[in-house]
Amino acid sequence: MPTQPDQQDVEAKPKSVGSGSENESPSAGHEYEDVLQLIGRFGRVQWIVLFAAGLLLMMVINETMGMSYITIVSQCDFEMTSVDKAVMSAASFIGIFCSSYFWGYLSDTVGRRPVLIYTTIAGNVLSLCSIFIPNYWFYVFIRFGVGFCIAGASSTTYAYLGEFFTPRHRPIAINYASLFVGISTVYVPAIAWLVLSMDWSVNVTDDFAFRPWRLLTIFYMLPGVIGTTMLWTLPESPKILLSLRKAEEAFSVVDWIAVKNSGKHLHEFKVKKLKTEVCCDGENVLLISKSASATIKKMWKETLPLLKRPHLVNFVISCTIMCGLFFRWVISQICIIGWHFTMTYFENSSSGMGLWYPEIQNRLGSSDADNLTVCNVIDASIDQMQANTTSKVSLLENIKRMPNIKMLYLKHIKICDDHINTKSYIDTITYGTALIVGYIVMGLVINKIGRKASIFLGLTFAGVCAIALIWIKDDVVIVVCFCLYLVLPGLCISILSGAVVDLVPTHLRGKAVCICLMLGRTGSVFGSNIIGVLLDAYCTATFGVFSGFVL
Repeated sequence: MPTQPDQQDVEAKPKSVGSGSENESPSAGHEYEDVLQLIGRFGRVQWIVLFAAGLLLMMVINETMGMSYITIVSQCDFEMTSVDKAVMSAASFIGIFCSSYFWGYLSDTVGRRPVLIYTTIAGNVLSLCSIFIPNYWFYVFIRFGVGFCIAGASSTTYAYLGEFFTPRHRPIAINYASLFVGISTVYVPAIAWLVLSMDWSVNVTDDFAFRPWRLLTIFYMLPGVIGTTMLWTLPESPKILLSLRKAEEAFSVVDWIAVKNSGKHLHEFKVKKLKTEVCCDGENVLLISKSASATIKKMWKETLPLLKRPHLVNFVISCTIMCGLFFRWVISQICIIGWHFTMTYFENSSSGMGLWYPEIQNRLGSSDADNLTVCNVIDASIDQMQANTTSKVSLLENIKRMPNIKMLYLKHIKICDDHINTKSYIDTITYGTALIVGYIVMGLVINKIGRKASIFLGLTFAGVCAIALIWIKDDVVIVVCFCLYLVLPGLCISILSGAVVDLVPTHLRGKAVCICLMLGRTGSVFGSNIIGVLLDAYCTATFGVFSGFVL
């Protein structure tokens, strides 16, 4: 497997494996990364950890992205307005945002594995309970709880996964675990297409009917259940154990890895001790503190090193780039996934952004679409929507003057439509497939060119494609540029998450990744709101702004 020689963990020391000695100080021993080189850098245990981590990431995407479909098909059961649908879809994201830092802190003070296992189990239990809830606000509250819990898996997974690999293999491992994000982007619409094509209803009570959309939650839970089961058989990260000064436990775990990978114990490699890490005071403030203020002060004190040298510059740059990546990536989700749901956000601005991508494809495939740019298509779509709105207003005015058919019309327009257009499934599956191909290609080149170059080239190509979409008129080139514009920033999110794992020491790693992703999600909130304001009136400027922000 190709490696990059200059890629190094911030804590890895240039020390040979055979330099350990029983006569050295208590802090002496073999470096953990050096021992991994001996017992198997990419062995059986690493593959199991990678697969389990991928399933946990897949669960997070399922639970959040899946709500885009559940919101649509449940609107009749809950009698939702546009605002209600927006609140329901945002509940999980708000939960993730609120708890990300807490789980990151906890993973640095208690351990990665307990946080991953218990948050995932709690999230799955709450998700299962939501299936049987008939009340709208109670359902929204439970979905908030699901997001609050799965935030642990959303970011801690990267730290846990990365610590089982040497610094040279860490980027490719995190990339292939993130491949499950692309698989999830295909899995969610495919399962929704299959399940929602069924037409049945079981009346449990007068106010509660069990319909196919409730089964979606069970299918979306499955990756998390399998991943948690696999994680239960895996040990804690030796790296965090060394950081918590549990050297004996860490040695036992590494010995277990050695047996699984090579069939030999550590003493057969002449390894008798692992070097512990010098970091924090090792106190668990959540257990010893008697007041909330003391707990907050202690948490802040332990987070403060991220805002000081030598971590400040790298951490701020990573957070800024992550914010831009999420800003850009949420646009792709708006374009591809939520073309029904997005209307709840943008109906006041009448932008029609939710119809953007399907409309582009429809118009590009029509006979009168020659020599049209993307903005021409979007403008035409907006004009058509405004024309339809005007027609409806005129129709309502006429109905007011016709009492005989007024009641008949009112009965007709009250019929609830929770149908999802088949094209939205196909568009999302296409996007997910492109994402999978992107992760595979990235896995082949990331260790050859490095993470910094991968992010730079990915964002540069995405920005160039965004600018090109302003003028390109050939339909095939438009589709290619559009796919690159959507996929490349998404790939860079996982690359940057892996970079953050390497840029900070173990005792700050969980907090750093969680804070970085949490701030990144503020970019997605900003992006999802600004697009509705800009697109209808300033299409060309919108693509220019997005391309500039990406660059």
